Amino acid sequence: MKYYIYQGVGESGELTKIAEVTDQKTYTVMGLQAKTTYRFAVSSYNGLRESAKSNIVTVTTSQIPVQSITIAIDKTALEVGGTAKASVTVTPANETDGHYTLTSTTPTVATVDQSGNIKAVAPGTTTIKATIGTKTSNVVTITVYEALVNVSNLTSSNVTTNSVGLSWT
Repeated sequence: MKYYIYQGVGESGELTKIAEVTDQKTYTVMGLQAKTTYRFAVSSYNGLRESAKSNIVTVTTSQIPVQSITIAIDKTALEVGGTAKASVTVTPANETDGHYTLTSTTPTVATVDQSGNIKAVAPGTTTIKATIGTKTSNVVTITVYEALVNVSNLTSSNVTTNSVGLSWT
């Protein structure tokens, strides 16, 4: 006796024949996607005609959990208005827990967007980290300094034998 194995993806829709076996009542379906819902049914074929499909079995494959998250930042010292870039490495690359979230502990000092763009806002320190679910990356400290100003128009005044007054803009 032949048996036809049918598969569908998701909660509804057409079942498609994916395999057939002869004189055995087991089959292992390979090549499925993680964290995906599938439906399966089986029919028999005696060489003349095919039986109705069996009951449908619905399964959801396991997810691939995050093992580690690492963050690296190209500059950890910035002036107000300066920018840096964070890059995040998630292991394994095919994890199914979702996309990481980047956060700054003190966004009044430096902000970070979900593309990893860091912008220095005010003098101080903050830490940047990445999180997926309950997994958290290493933290990187960013120090923001006042922006340098150009000194010009230096003048002297009140020159005496042992002092001089200086001023500039």
